[in-house]
Amino acid sequence: MSDAELLRLLTIFDNTEEAESLISTLRNAGHIIRDIRAEDAEDLEKALEENPVDIVLAKQATPLISAKQVVEYIVKSGRDIPVIVVTPAGQQDDAIDTLKIGARDSIELGKNEKFKYLVKREVEDLQNRRDRRRNEKMLHESEKRARDLIDNSRDAISYVHDGMHIYANNAYLKMFGYDTLEDIEGVPILDMVSSEDHAKLKDFLRKYAKGQSTDDTLDVHGETLNGDKFKITMEFTTASMEGEICSQIIIRDQSNTKELEKQLNVLSKQDLLTGLYNRNYFLEQVDRMVAKTVGDKAQGALLYIVIDEFEKHKEEHGISGADLLLTDVAGMLKSKIGSMGTLARFEGHHFTFLLNNTDIKRAEKIAAGLVKLIQDHTSDINDKIVNAKASIGLAHINETVKNTQEAINRAIKGFHAAEKEGGNRYYIYNPAVEDLEEQEQIAHWSHSIKEALKNNRFRLLYQPIVSLHGETGEHYEVLVRMLNEKGEEIPPSEFVPPANQADLMKYIDRWVIANTFKVLSERSKQQKQTRFFIKISQSSLIDPEFLPWVTERIKSMRLDATLLAIQISEETALNNINAAKRLIDGFRQLNCRTALENFGLEQNTFQSMKQLPVDYIKIHSSLIQHLAQNVEHQDKVKEITAEAGERNMLSIATNVEDANSLAVLWQCSIDFFQGHFLQEPSTDLNYDFEEGF
Repeated sequence: MSDAELLRLLTIFDNTEEAESLISTLRNAGHIIRDIRAEDAEDLEKALEENPVDIVLAKQATPLISAKQVVEYIVKSGRDIPVIVVTPAGQQDDAIDTLKIGARDSIELGKNEKFKYLVKREVEDLQNRRDRRRNEKMLHESEKRARDLIDNSRDAISYVHDGMHIYANNAYLKMFGYDTLEDIEGVPILDMVSSEDHAKLKDFLRKYAKGQSTDDTLDVHGETLNGDKFKITMEFTTASMEGEICSQIIIRDQSNTKELEKQLNVLSKQDLLTGLYNRNYFLEQVDRMVAKTVGDKAQGALLYIVIDEFEKHKEEHGISGADLLLTDVAGMLKSKIGSMGTLARFEGHHFTFLLNNTDIKRAEKIAAGLVKLIQDHTSDINDKIVNAKASIGLAHINETVKNTQEAINRAIKGFHAAEKEGGNRYYIYNPAVEDLEEQEQIAHWSHSIKEALKNNRFRLLYQPIVSLHGETGEHYEVLVRMLNEKGEEIPPSEFVPPANQADLMKYIDRWVIANTFKVLSERSKQQKQTRFFIKISQSSLIDPEFLPWVTERIKSMRLDATLLAIQISEETALNNINAAKRLIDGFRQLNCRTALENFGLEQNTFQSMKQLPVDYIKIHSSLIQHLAQNVEHQDKVKEITAEAGERNMLSIATNVEDANSLAVLWQCSIDFFQGHFLQEPSTDLNYDFEEGF
């Protein structure tokens, strides 16, 4: 646990100034503190029930509770929470009785430098204990899973120590004619091998034990209790059984290899949730279709099918309900059109359908029929009848399609056009007409964005990010608006997509950062400690010159890098995982903070916490909206904050729109929140963090 990581502190004092002095010492040492206060036994019990706590600071004696009582309560509760007893100057010896019953240490008021290192030691010890328990639990679970897998394996598996069997699974017992494990325990491994191969096995075991064997497999003749002989290949691996180093021997079951290969082949093509083909298999089929079109030899069509307003279904019926809707629609499509072509789940609630040897007229009839088919289909979701609708993009695959990606892109563009027209319809994407129009639009926006950058026609807006736990530090998210020639704001939804297409977002990112740095410098001169959260795009993430450019700016302007938080969307980070790791590591070396935004919707969302050690997690707005009414979302948010807490990351709820959500956010252990309910984005940095919300 580094100095800059979150420290959850439970303080028990009758004098607030004494507690604040110690907390201030830790903050000055670089800790991020979440301070939880208690004054008596009831407060203590409630605080420990409702909050994860890293360290307890307890004054030796207060009118309502003593440090000794605090220690006794924590020891009795069985929690591993270090208690540091704080004594008046010159009275440290008075804490000896408390140390005897379980307090970790004591410190005199005023000895702030010693206190800083004492806490550092306790935090490191606590982290080591937590890591050990976590590792022991993982080891126990892994061993249990391994034992279950071994017991149920079709392969014959045994464990041998000093040449004697100490364990064997049922397949091994059956192979050699034994009825029970007790029958084979203590039996030499040589008894499993024909006498003609004894010398061969002994020589192998001797070399294997000394690490001199060049191979870990041995071909011999096995022999059953009845004397039947058969050829076997024994695979040797060093292992442990109940803490004892031994050798694992595996004899593979060859009887079901072809059936297993067949099953694996099916699984490699299948989406596990819907039973349709998966994305990889679908792309392989499109590859083949595109290859056949060379020389105008064949033609086909690709339909990109997306359930309309799926996020609304998810909010109304929960994640599990949305999955039910998805699988029901998938099942219906498979039964109706599965035999006509290749039907796949491409991603999320997006399906794809490939028609071979089909002209565009027939494909259009099928697309029109699918729109009506999905609209007329009813799904029973948690005893509610749901009618889904879909937008379909249709692309003709002929010799003008260069590759698979172009075929997919054309169909996706058709889907976007159908969605833009209101959904529940299909749209044929015609590149001859639409690509020209799109190129003209990109050229127009490219010129406008370059002119805006040249003439400084961008504007910074700021939205406060406020602590739910009373911390008064200033935090703002930095937002950007483009201005037209009349000085009117252009929202990001209009200029960001073409900026991405024209590869101009990295220049907008740099404009935002450069101008935020100026504001940060001015506020530092005014002795104002304000942390700014700055979004960056994928263009900046993968730009090798971006980090050196930021580094040079920070150093030349002598900025406090701890007041900067660079944020990347979770999806962008996972799609560019190596670049994200490098950037996060680089900013950490600069002492900048980092954040993942739009967090929580990816399938491997908890894996991203492990791979990307950021300081803040900004939870996706779709999980926060209507949180008070959605128990499933509450459970998801609690799961995220618990995992974030374990990894010493702070959580931020975004787009909070009403006061009803605040109590639920508190229950979900959210650290910070932002949204229009608190304050809309503004050109002024005028939020009163001292007053709070």
